[in-house]
Amino acid sequence: MARLPAPARGALWMLAEAASMAVMIAAVRHLTREGIPSHEVAFFRGFFGLLLLGPWLFATLRTRPTLLWPPEWRLILLRNVLAVSGMIAMFIGIGGLAISDVVAIQFTHPLFVVIGAALILREAVGPARWSAVAAGFVGALIIIRPGFIEMNPLVFAVLFSALNNGGVQLITKHVAPAVPGSVLVFHMNLLLVPVALALAWDGWVWPSPHLLPWILAVGLFGTLAHVFLARAFRAADASLVGPVDFMRLPIAALLGWLLFAETSDALTWAGAAIIAIVVVLTTRREARRAS
Repeated sequence: MARLPAPARGALWMLAEAASMAVMIAAVRHLTREGIPSHEVAFFRGFFGLLLLGPWLFATLRTRPTLLWPPEWRLILLRNVLAVSGMIAMFIGIGGLAISDVVAIQFTHPLFVVIGAALILREAVGPARWSAVAAGFVGALIIIRPGFIEMNPLVFAVLFSALNNGGVQLITKHVAPAVPGSVLVFHMNLLLVPVALALAWDGWVWPSPHLLPWILAVGLFGTLAHVFLARAFRAADASLVGPVDFMRLPIAALLGWLLFAETSDALTWAGAAIIAIVVVLTTRREARRAS
């Protein structure tokens, strides 16, 4: 990875984030179909995320305890609030919508990222990057097609999650150069666990042992996604790596087909092909510019 140009590194880390998020969404979908409430799944996401960070936390407390309390803690707290509320909203949506629908609705968030990168982070967002976002959004529209969304309240939950995710990515881009991704994930899970537990307490359902691998997958890939996100934004501009997240849709569609027999028609894959082509061409262009 170190031998690659910075834009290519950022794109690859963002691709890893997209794949991890797709796997986590599939695991959440399976758990909710098995009768585990969405808030409880969110609790397990944070709890096992903290367990996975246990060795890192122990080593950090022994060697660099001040790393756990970065100077920009107010921004990190805001990031945590956005991430936790957006994650719980997304889990609620996953419980009643198909995986491909959830991911397609979330494709509104790169628009928020690029707009925020231009207005808040003052990044130079040229016509090529705006065109990449527009083309990726056109690909998403081909996949979802007008009229696919019914007046289902869960749709608004996923839209709320997408809006929050855009804010999370912008804050991550701002603090990533000085704050490691593991620190960001630790603080997010630290807030997620008590909030999700309080929401899930009344309707708690003890999961069967055969669901343990799926619960572990939610914690593992959810944690990895945030680490990869921080590395992506440390390597490249938010307006560049944001469109790479469009690759989450074909990955999620494949998982939906393999795990839940959710089929996709020719137009769905045509839209996914447009997204993939846009991501590859944009990354190659930025890599040549960096070289």
